[in-house]
Formats: sequence, C-alpha cells, structure tokens
Amino acid sequence: MLINQTKSLAAILLILIGQLLNLTAHAEELKEILVLNSYHIGFKWTADINRAISEHFESEESVRIFYEFMDSKRFNTDEYFEALYQQYFIKYKGHKIDGIICSDNRAFDFFTQHGKEIWGDIPAVFCGVNNINEQLNLVDSSKHVIVHEIINIKGSIELIEQLQPNLEELIVISDKTLSGNIFLSQFIDAFNAETRNFSYQIINNTEPQQLKQALHQLPAANRAVYLLSLYTQRDGIPNEMIHESRYFFKDVNIPLYSNWDFLMPDMIVGGQLLKAHDQGKLSAELMQQILKHESVSLHNFPPDYTIFDEHQLNKYQLNKENVNVDFQLINEEISFVRAYKKELIVVLSILSVFIFIILLLVGDIIKRKRIEISFIESEKRLELAINGASEGLWDVEISKNYIYINEQFARMLGYQSADELTINLDNWHLHVFSQDVEQMREAFNLHKVGKAEAFQCEVRMCNKDKSYSWFSIHGKITELIDEEPNRITGVILNISDQKAFENELQKAKEKAEESDRLKSSFLANMSHEIRTPMNAILGFTDLLLYGQLSSKEQTDYLQMIKRGGENLLTLINDIIDISKIESGELKISNELINIKELVNEAYEVALSLCKNFKKHIEIKIVSNIPDDQSFIYTDPLRVYQILLNLLSNAVKFTDKGQIVITYCIDEDKHLKISVADTGPGISEKDRHLIFDRFRQVDESTNKKHGGTGLGLSITKSLVELMNGQIDLYSNPPHGAEFTIVLPVILKQHMVEG
Repeated sequence: MLINQTKSLAAILLILIGQLLNLTAHAEELKEILVLNSYHIGFKWTADINRAISEHFESEESVRIFYEFMDSKRFNTDEYFEALYQQYFIKYKGHKIDGIICSDNRAFDFFTQHGKEIWGDIPAVFCGVNNINEQLNLVDSSKHVIVHEIINIKGSIELIEQLQPNLEELIVISDKTLSGNIFLSQFIDAFNAETRNFSYQIINNTEPQQLKQALHQLPAANRAVYLLSLYTQRDGIPNEMIHESRYFFKDVNIPLYSNWDFLMPDMIVGGQLLKAHDQGKLSAELMQQILKHESVSLHNFPPDYTIFDEHQLNKYQLNKENVNVDFQLINEEISFVRAYKKELIVVLSILSVFIFIILLLVGDIIKRKRIEISFIESEKRLELAINGASEGLWDVEISKNYIYINEQFARMLGYQSADELTINLDNWHLHVFSQDVEQMREAFNLHKVGKAEAFQCEVRMCNKDKSYSWFSIHGKITELIDEEPNRITGVILNISDQKAFENELQKAKEKAEESDRLKSSFLANMSHEIRTPMNAILGFTDLLLYGQLSSKEQTDYLQMIKRGGENLLTLINDIIDISKIESGELKISNELINIKELVNEAYEVALSLCKNFKKHIEIKIVSNIPDDQSFIYTDPLRVYQILLNLLSNAVKFTDKGQIVITYCIDEDKHLKISVADTGPGISEKDRHLIFDRFRQVDESTNKKHGGTGLGLSITKSLVELMNGQIDLYSNPPHGAEFTIVLPVILKQHMVEG
C-alpha cells in the first residue's frame, strides 16, 4: 500500500513539473511589440494605423502590443524630446521588447537616435517616414524594413487636369510642419510647367485668419485646390487636417483634391489616395515575418487608390468620363431599386433567422430553467443581434404585472432609453391607438385558445412626441401556469414605411380608376357633342334637298347648318389645342395688337352668342387704358381664345343679369382681364374640378348647358404657357368672376428699349 501511495505522489509530481515546463515554454514564446507613434492619441491617421496593427495581431495569443504616443504635433522642442528619452529609458529599463514599429517621421528620428540605448538592438519597421530615402544610411537592412509613404503627386495633378481641362491655376495648400515641407518640395519636383496648360500658386501660411482670408479671396472660376498638408494652431491648440479642412474650406466654392483617405466623403473631390490602415496592416505583417525569422524586403510599398466622391463631382459638374485610369466611386448615385434590393433581401433573411432563433430560445427557456447562466449569455447575444436588425424585443410576465422592453423598442418610439418608457399591464393600452386596442386583444385571444399559432397583429402606437407610427407585433406564449398563459415574448418591427407605400399604391389605384372613369365620361361627352351638330347638319340638309321650302325656311335651315358646322369646328379646334398642349407643340407668338379692338371683337361675339341662345343679358366693358397704352406685344390669337372661352362660359351659365368685361394694365405692366357674370356661381367643392380636362360640375351627357369640359382647361393651359395666372372668385348663387393676369410689353416701352 505504501508503494502505491509513493507511485501516486510521484505521478502527481511529474504532472506538476510538466505543467510548469509548459508555462515556462509559453512565457518564452511570448513576443512583445512596441508601436511608437509620432503623434497624440486620437490623431486620425495614427488611430487608423494602430487599429490595423491591433486587428492583425488580435488572434495571436503569443504577441502583446504596447503603444507609445510622442505627441510631437504639440510638443517638439529639444528639451521635450530629451525628457521623453529619459522617461522611456527608465520605463523600459529591464523590460525586453522584441520588435518596434515606428510610425511617421518623429518616431523614426527618435528611434535612430536613442533606440539602441532604450530598447537595445531590436528589429524595427518604419512606416510613414516621408524623407527616409535621404536617411538610408541610418537603416540596417538586416534588422530594419521600410513601409514607404509616397503620395502620388504627379498622378493627382494629371487627374485634376483630366477632370478640369479648362484649369487656369492650381492652388497648392501646405503647412510648415516637417511633412508639409517635404510634400511641398515633392510637388515642385513633380510639376512640369512646360507640359502644363495652367500655373500654380502656393499658400504656405499656418496663421489661421490669414489663411482663411487668402482662401476666401481666391477666384472660383477655372481653379482647383490641392491640399498637401494642413495642421495649424487655433486658440493655441494644434488641430488635425480633417478638422482644419472643414473649418477653412466649408465656404470655399472651389474643387478640393488631396492624397489622404480620411478627407472623404463629402470633403474632397478625390485623388490618388493613401490609406493609413494599409500602412498599419503591412507594417504588422512585416513585423510578424521578422519575428518568425522569415525573409523580408527592405522596401515595401502599400497601394494607393484612385477614388472620387460622386457628390463632389456633381457639385462642381466634373465629368468622370475624362479620367483615363480605373477608379472607385463613393457616394455613388444609384436608383431606388438598386439601392434597396439587396438590403431588403438581406433584412428579410436576417429577420427570418432572428425570429427562428427567438422562438428556439423561448422554447429553451421553458424546457431548461436549470441552465439560467447559459441563457443569460444567449440573451445578451440575442439583444445585440436584434438591435442590429432594428427590431424591438418585449417580454410580458402576467403574474408579475411586468413588461420588459429592450433599448431598441424604446428608441423606435422616440425615447432615449427603456427606463424612460413606463409601460405595464395596467397602462399598455394607452400606448396603442384606441381603434387598434380591440384588434390587439382579439389577436392575443386567438393565440391563447390555439386558433392562431402565434400572436401577431399590426397596430399604431404612440410615439414620445404624441404622433403615431405603424408597428408589426409578433410573439408567442412561452410559459403556462395552471394551463393559463403567464409569459409571452416576441418582437416588434416598425412598418410605417410599408404602410405609407401601401397607401401610395391605393391612391395610385384610385387615380387610375378616376382617370378611366373620366375617359369614359369624355367619350360619352364627345359622342353627344359630335352627334348633336352632325344630326342638325344632316337633318336640315335632307330638308333642303327633298323639301318644298320657302326662301325664308331655306335661309333659316342654312343658318342652322352653319351653326352646327361652327360648333363642330370649335370642338375639333379644342381637341387639337389639347393635343398640341399635351405634346408641347403649341407655340406662343409675340405680335403688336390693339387690346381695345381685340376686346371689342370678343364683345361682339358674346352679343351674338346671347342672340343665338335667346338670352337677354347686358354685356358691359369697363376699362381705363389710355390710347397710348392700348398697343401691346402679346399673342393675339391666344388672348382672344382665352377671352372668348371665358365669355362663352359666362353666356352659357347666365340666364339673366349682366356680364362685365374689365381690363387694364396694372402697376407691374401686366395685362389684367376679368369676366364677371351673375350666373349661379361655382361651389367651393367644385372649384378644383373645373380646370381639369374633361371635367364639368355636371358630367352627364344630358346636361343642360352642353360642352366638353375642355374650355377652362385649355384656358388655364394657355395662361400658364404665356407665364400668366388665372384666378376664380365665386359666391354662389351670386355669379362668378374669372381673372387672368398676363405679362405683356407696351409698345412705348419697346420703342424706348
């Protein structure tokens, strides 16, 4: 027995020693990498590089990343860098670093000067060092690699030239930072004045007010701005290029180009862009290869991209078809179907998956209460998924008089958080539109008694601002106590857009039906209006051919045939005018006329109509136009047609009383004509109909006054074609007054001009 115990202790001791050796081996395998950043935390370019490095090593458990920020934008004195050296020397004394990634110029300079003293002779990756080709003597090719940051200035200049072939001057913006001076020098080397059809102007001023003033004084025509670097201090605080660009260029109406991806979208037109994320990713990959003792190249070049912002292209009316290289577009304008087809499919698929997951989880709650901890984790994941799908989650416990809603549910109703929305079994109906409460209760009862597999309904719910939105609610009973529902859980989805779309479809359907009805009414009307004069023409022609008629009867019948022909011609002319207006072929002329003579001609026709209709109506003309203003330039045919249509209407609907024609030249030198009658007038509900084509207050074919319903529609269209307006005033049963206002040119003004 003693022997067995001894064997057991020995076995345990061996296991412990083995685990200790494994831990030691693991510790030896752990690699620590330092990322030395030239700038401060939150600097956009630096943040993108660091994010790419973190993402690359995220799955590497044997690698730990440390970050240092030199903050050299704000502090760049020799005393500061000396203090930084002392700080790092103390901080990393006795702390082994396996490799270092130096981001941008200051980090490179600092490492080459103090790196060996602080961290020892370790591998290094240098990224974003703009002038590194001039300092290759400081680079050890056996331990160091370079990720170059070379902006394609020449390519960007050529893109600007292709987009703006009429360019006269290129405004080059830079600053007095180390990078800004390097970029400006590279621009001057890349710009070949002999091959360019435009000049350039350099603005290299870091004084904010002077820079802003200089930008606002630039002429906009045939100019472009090329932004190389822009870091300034306003109120004593150094600001990033992305913030400064929005401040300085928000009111400058000149196309802006650059080489930095963080200035998109909605800032620059585009250019040959570099991405900090690519630099960080390539730097991380190279460091990983170095730590694994793999062969790497000394010089490495991340890609650049030709990218344009279509919003900016359209804003400045730049033609991307002029560009002769491949490029990418952001903010691309696409059709509604293309924009939402994939999203709709994806959303529906995700919703189906999530609803299925919800039902599975609800069933699992009933069956597996013992694994509550696991359920909580699943619930958290589910919450994230539902928030991502823009669905709200709710859970009702009847025995506790408690309704749980998630944050997304509250936000869908306009609340900031779920705590702000107080809802329980006593007041839930106050959050639902009163007419939908019973529908919701009925849907629950159908599910409760088993007639519906799930609880589902569409209701309107009250938002925080007291407005209502449509929601689709889906749920299921998930817990029973004594065969009675105790818990019901489900989701809620905002379907207001869907309901609005359905309403638009219904309106379109009703409009189509109305259009069909109007067409039928018009055809019946046309049939009646054509048959009436044709019957008169044919009937009286037969009488003339075969009857024994006196001279007076022959004259009367010929007059009737003439009137029938005139009525038919009027109808045909109306239809032709409508056709010309519809097709845009009706042209407005501009001739010299005497408005007094034109009104008098229409007046005589109106008297003739009264005589034909056997109506005793007084027709008066009221005008204060002096003789020297009676000659105007306008379209005489259309003015006469408009006036005659209004007078015909007035005579047709006035049985007694008077018709007053009033016309004048108003203060704006517009011709103003009014036709007022003492007929029955036009009611408020019918006023929107009378200007529609084929519409009349009485649309039956046996109506008292006849007509096709085209006169006022043609009148309104003619007035609008002449850039005028027509108004109606009516106070039934005391008549109606139509007023038209037309822009004209007085003869005396034309002569003076």
